[in-house]
Amino acid sequence: MRLRTCFAFLLGLAAACGSPDEGVVGELTAPVVYGEDDRVEVYNHPNAELRSIAEQSIVALIQSFRISREPNGTYGLLTNSLKDSQGLCEGELFGDQPTAASCSGVLIDDDLVLTAGHCIDERTPCESYSFVFNYHYAEPNRLATIRDDDVYSCQRVVSQASAGSGSFTPDFAVIQLDRPVQGDQAPTVIRPASALAEQESLSMIGFGSGLPAKIDDGGSVADRRAAELDFFVANLDAFQGHSGSATFDSQNRLAGILIGGRAPDYVTSENEDCARVSVYQDSQAGEIVHNIAPIVAALCEDGWQAEDLCEPDACGGEPCGSAPLPSGGGNNGVFAPQSPGCAASTGSTRSWSGWIGLLLFVVARRFRPRVA
Repeated sequence: MRLRTCFAFLLGLAAACGSPDEGVVGELTAPVVYGEDDRVEVYNHPNAELRSIAEQSIVALIQSFRISREPNGTYGLLTNSLKDSQGLCEGELFGDQPTAASCSGVLIDDDLVLTAGHCIDERTPCESYSFVFNYHYAEPNRLATIRDDDVYSCQRVVSQASAGSGSFTPDFAVIQLDRPVQGDQAPTVIRPASALAEQESLSMIGFGSGLPAKIDDGGSVADRRAAELDFFVANLDAFQGHSGSATFDSQNRLAGILIGGRAPDYVTSENEDCARVSVYQDSQAGEIVHNIAPIVAALCEDGWQAEDLCEPDACGGEPCGSAPLPSGGGNNGVFAPQSPGCAASTGSTRSWSGWIGLLLFVVARRFRPRVA
């Protein structure tokens, strides 16, 4: 990934009342830890099914100049450590690990990878990436070996959509690889097009801060948006690089991909000249996860032929895809709500209350997604 500092002011909820031009955010940040840090190495996670998903279905988007084939047939990575790239304090988790990935993805068909839409743009076109499996630790201090069967390139973008001003969704890209996956790789199981349960437990697998894959199974649903099925809000421990990270429901089925959230990832206190992970309470959940249902619906409407995705009973006897209901004004995006003392960016027919309204306002107006 191109290592670049994310220039952002530390914004609290009260900042929603400020001018939308205040603060500069040059990249997507989907950051911070909620409560305890739940990120666990793939090899060390107790859930065998999640370990298998991480090994078989999770894909790192690595800019091609950062990965090279060695004479022995394995691949090496050109990157900095997390400590060096972020200026971390001693003792911060994963400081000595590499930061090669720019975004995260998940395999949803034999040759289709799903990621966040903002990961693919004019600055970082699909062709600039290698799509890499097996970027995780196989045991303490040893990365899994990356071989030819783990590295793919982009053939084309099959389906992509970007959100309009003031909205979160749609924000996805479905990439066709240069060949069907080989070896041990396999598509993940997709959740039927239905709402998550209130406070349902969630797991996320991705490459936050560009690190080798981590499994976070400590998240839960804060706002399931059952009527819309466009996105849901969660308290996942997510960072820049987690864009496109596969998020799973309580049955380990793909429920969506992470597309945004709170910022910044790391903060420096007045008493230190180094950075530490930002920490919030679980009750301050602010990570935005794009629901899988409208993504599958769009893919199938674009003409993709896949029985495992597009048939009416493809997901356990139910449809996998379902278009989100339009919000006020006929726009499928969700707009910032009215907040006490603040004017919303556009009229919304839905009334939100308390901090979640303010949070969504901040994200929509301040944290427009870009990728490193």
